[in-house]
Amino acid sequence: MRSVMLSVAILCALTDASVAQQPSSAPDFEAASIKVNTTGNPSWSISYTPDSLRATNATLSALIQSAYGIREDRLAGGPSWVRTTRYNVNGKAAHALPREQLRLMAQRLLENRFGVVLTREQRKGEVYALRLARRDGRLGPDLRRAADDCLGAAAAGGLPGNEPARPALKSSTGAAPTYSGRCTTMTGLSMGLSRSLGVEIVDQTGLQGRWDFVLACTALAPSVAVEPEQTNLPTVFAAVEEQLGLTLARTPRGSIEYVVIAAAHAPTEN
Repeated sequence: MRSVMLSVAILCALTDASVAQQPSSAPDFEAASIKVNTTGNPSWSISYTPDSLRATNATLSALIQSAYGIREDRLAGGPSWVRTTRYNVNGKAAHALPREQLRLMAQRLLENRFGVVLTREQRKGEVYALRLARRDGRLGPDLRRAADDCLGAAAAGGLPGNEPARPALKSSTGAAPTYSGRCTTMTGLSMGLSRSLGVEIVDQTGLQGRWDFVLACTALAPSVAVEPEQTNLPTVFAAVEEQLGLTLARTPRGSIEYVVIAAAHAPTEN
């Protein structure tokens, strides 16, 4: 069975990333290069090592999504070339840094070299609210509070250490997990479900802190084929209620936040 796992530490950090333009306190990369890629290859990649950013054949739109943690369908505006022109971008830091620090440096690079300015905009659309399912606040068997130190060194801005492998999360249903995550906030869980389902989901649970969760349900995305062993599993809506003790309530005319590219220009290559 296909299993979807949250990259929790990164996802939660990106959730809080400041998008409305504010002066960045992150240092610049020690060395950075930007070149147009004219290969015509449709594939692209953006990756981080402990001391560098490397993007190959990536559009400015993809670079913005990666640096700021923005969903593709929630990024609007900008000239047409930001989604068509491809770039090779390399940034090298003076020494190893936490991943989120490198992302802040990537934001500063995009602001300085591409003149990127982003703003927020609210638009009307269908929204689902993630709420407690029971009046007494009792949670389901597959939503458990995470350990206080679950983020480890990352919580203090340090580099991830070689931590011992933790046991795989298991579903109370006995089925293999379809979707699971560790050390996530409820906002992180909402964002993960939102990405998978393709709908806007906002956290209204009131639950604070970090959580581990497991969902055993039918395929989250309509484009994913349902495997034979999934046919007897509940839908994601039923599983969220039965297994997590939460509910997804539909609001046809909710407010959806978009990030808008207010300004951008072609960079000077080097």
